[in-house]
Amino acid sequence: MKVELFIGWRYLFSRRNSRFVSIFTLIAISGVWLGVLSLIVILAVLNGFHDDLKEKILGSMPHITLESFDNQPILGYDTLAAKIATLPGVVSVAPLIESECMAVSETRENSGAKLRGVDLAAEQEITRVKDHIVSGAFTFEDPQPEDQMSYPGAVIGSYMAQVLRVGAGDVITVWAPRSIKITPFGLSASWRKFRVTGIFDTGLFDVDSYLLYISLKEAQSFFGMKNAISNIEVRIREVERAPEMREKIVAALGGYPYTGTDWVVNNQNLFEALKLEKAVMFVILTLIILVAASNIVGNLTMLVMDKTREIGILRSMGLSGRAVGRVFVFHGLIIGAVGTLLGAVSGYVVATLLDKYQLISIPGDVYFISSFPVNMQAGDFILVIAASLLISFAATIYPAWRASALPPVEAIRYE
Repeated sequence: MKVELFIGWRYLFSRRNSRFVSIFTLIAISGVWLGVLSLIVILAVLNGFHDDLKEKILGSMPHITLESFDNQPILGYDTLAAKIATLPGVVSVAPLIESECMAVSETRENSGAKLRGVDLAAEQEITRVKDHIVSGAFTFEDPQPEDQMSYPGAVIGSYMAQVLRVGAGDVITVWAPRSIKITPFGLSASWRKFRVTGIFDTGLFDVDSYLLYISLKEAQSFFGMKNAISNIEVRIREVERAPEMREKIVAALGGYPYTGTDWVVNNQNLFEALKLEKAVMFVILTLIILVAASNIVGNLTMLVMDKTREIGILRSMGLSGRAVGRVFVFHGLIIGAVGTLLGAVSGYVVATLLDKYQLISIPGDVYFISSFPVNMQAGDFILVIAASLLISFAATIYPAWRASALPPVEAIRYE
């Protein structure tokens, strides 16, 4: 085995009639290098997008949301919250009133919205919307002077603010479709004026264009729910266990009439799409390595033709056909290994530079991020390196077989 490896290594640096072959060798190494580099960087960026999106989702919504089967108001929140809080893994619990509504500005611009009535202190233990305030504050206290009309406060998303053409301090009217009543004069729905006290920007379109926060007491008054609520928000320690924890919490509450959803179920399609995108990108970029593998095949084929006399001499000296084949297998694997090593190292360096210095900027008002997020994972490195080496090995099979099948007499007859 040492002889075959030594000869395969020497063929990389052969000088006799090797200029044409050496160029092919360089091209093959460069192809593998660029393929591995591209794969590692792109997978790191996709991982970064996945983690950035996950962080934004977990920062803008509860991990678990409980409700009743028939959407009836939930009574006795304090007792239920105390029972939930005793369960292992639960970090915090908060009351919530949630309902569809319509927001209308004083300029008659309107937007559909999901109204969320929350307890200000408890909500800050569940979500991190407060950390994304870009105008005003996450408060429901009207900051207007006493000589002006005072309204309850409302906190809305940045995209909704753009649609309504309002800013902090402006007044909006909120209509509640769920309270529509039939009167002698037609349909009538409850409405109430609010003053925008804060605008948040989480970077998620569905959140920034749809959520409208008001105080829990104001929501109870608005919908006539007295001391009842519609949902219970739960934040847990291990977010990946949300489906399991949801079932445990519902079981702890006695099951019916309580049920719930979690962030995994609510965003399952989105994250499945991201996984599919990552798999597709891996397949597409692996084609670059396959192109490089074709260069390895061409390189080895040219090498077999160039070294026909040497192959004949080696066979006549007693080297078996399999041993001759292994010479070219080792030669191809060395090309693949060198290209893979260069690609892995340079991919790590490029991804690190992208992460540290944010070399590539993108329009934040379009993509909600200003630079590529990067997250390198050891599993991706192992997968890419293994795939590259496997493809490189497969590329050596045909040339190695051709060399091993070359009869020694025919190889040196015309030399």
